[in-house]
Amino acid sequence: MIRKCSRYLVALVTAIVILLAATGLAIAAEDIEEVTPFQSINFTVIHVEINDEFGSESIWVGLISGELPEDTPLPARIEVAVPEGTLTGWAGQLLSSDAFDTAVQFPDFEHVRTENGMDVYSAVMTQFHFMQLETRIEESPIIDGDGTSMTWALSYTPAHDLDRLQLTAAFPAGFVSQDEGVRYFGDGPEGEQSYYHVFENVNAGETISATISAFYVGADEVAESAVDTTTIIILVCIAVALIAITYVFFIRGKREQ
Repeated sequence: MIRKCSRYLVALVTAIVILLAATGLAIAAEDIEEVTPFQSINFTVIHVEINDEFGSESIWVGLISGELPEDTPLPARIEVAVPEGTLTGWAGQLLSSDAFDTAVQFPDFEHVRTENGMDVYSAVMTQFHFMQLETRIEESPIIDGDGTSMTWALSYTPAHDLDRLQLTAAFPAGFVSQDEGVRYFGDGPEGEQSYYHVFENVNAGETISATISAFYVGADEVAESAVDTTTIIILVCIAVALIAITYVFFIRGKREQ
């Protein structure tokens, strides 16, 4: 009987310790006011086709991925900016930029202010150093195109100083970019070809813009035409999750209203 009671006591104490630790972490997170800036942000624009029992719809989605320095102590408060009035979807933290199976949604993601035409949102990173936020883009980024070539215009304005900003365009399958300074980012589940520009030492509130052009060569020729493979990151996990999340936040929610 004494041994049985001891086991129960140990289990109870363990449960209390876990509960207190979780409560302490939550309280600590609420008390964090100082913002830790991201060291880098990747802003990706992708076109998504939604086909379900409600019909079909084509939308443009912006994916914002932020990374804290790996030695940043957690919990840490972060801020991310989007153009004023932008519809936001899922927001959370991940183990790495392409490990969506580790995603943990922010319970405290909230709008904190609007300044210089930007809505600024805040949350507390408690487990990982990567953040992702999905947004809906109302206007097409395509500023020129005739079916055989197209040019996308991208821009982003960070809430805080950045060491590195990456602007990425996910072109339809079969399109290749050979613009000067553009790098190949990878391909998605539908054959999307992604290319990006990199900008160093970006100031808070500074709008960085870039255009990326691509021309159609056919799906079979893409691998041979992609001239810069310095950074090849497969987007399958992100893109698949993005499509599912986009449906939940931008399609189903709208139709249920």
